Amino acid sequence: MIARWENLSRDQLSMLDKDKTIVLLPMSATEQHGPHLPVGTDAIILQTLIDQMIEAGDRYEEGNVIFAPQLPIGKSNEHMDFCGTLTFSAQTYYALLHDIAACISRHGFKKLVLFNSHGGNTDMANLISRDLRIDFGLQVYVFDWWFTSFWADALKEYQESGKYGVFHACELETSLMLAARPETVHMELAVDEDPADCFTGDKFVTVFGPVNAGWKTKDVTQSGVIGAPTYATEQKGHAFFAYAVEKLLAILREISQINY
Repeated sequence: MIARWENLSRDQLSMLDKDKTIVLLPMSATEQHGPHLPVGTDAIILQTLIDQMIEAGDRYEEGNVIFAPQLPIGKSNEHMDFCGTLTFSAQTYYALLHDIAACISRHGFKKLVLFNSHGGNTDMANLISRDLRIDFGLQVYVFDWWFTSFWADALKEYQESGKYGVFHACELETSLMLAARPETVHMELAVDEDPADCFTGDKFVTVFGPVNAGWKTKDVTQSGVIGAPTYATEQKGHAFFAYAVEKLLAILREISQINY
């Protein structure tokens, strides 16, 4: 079964086999995404993927997957120079995630996936995952599609933009939004922008590392876009979602077999 936590009764949740159940905590954001995308982009994309995962539930036979309620605000203070961004401080966000995980653990669940769609949440998810393991004995996994290889195979097939074309409000995100909520996308306003010169090229300090800088978005881009949204299409978006569903099903099957 694949279902939303909030759609189940207390008794349905209580009766789940906790040894065969994975809880996913969706972490997204409400923040500027350039002039052409809504501030809810990360949350909309993540919710659409959850919807499609639930529709694919009959292809998951390893147990139960339960999506906890999405957290549509995350750590987005890097975007606060742009109107519409909402953010928690690192301290508040840590406490929020810690409290929710405590509840999940208290109800007997043993496996938790921090299911993240916003790059600004990545460091927090990785940091708190070990603390949740230590504090509650949970098996904790971090699913993050921005600073991992999650999209690599799909991008090899569909990406048309250059090295910096997929980063923020980019070819990937805009394609996903054209598939999920096209009425919210204003392609006539889309602009392509590479990161500032000081963070690009074949150097040590770049937006991809190996040395990272503590930057805010205004340091990197004037438009709020890092990438090439003009290459986005609805067709690519549907293909990206289909790819994400299949890969996530495979990931969950693997997690279901792990015990530590």
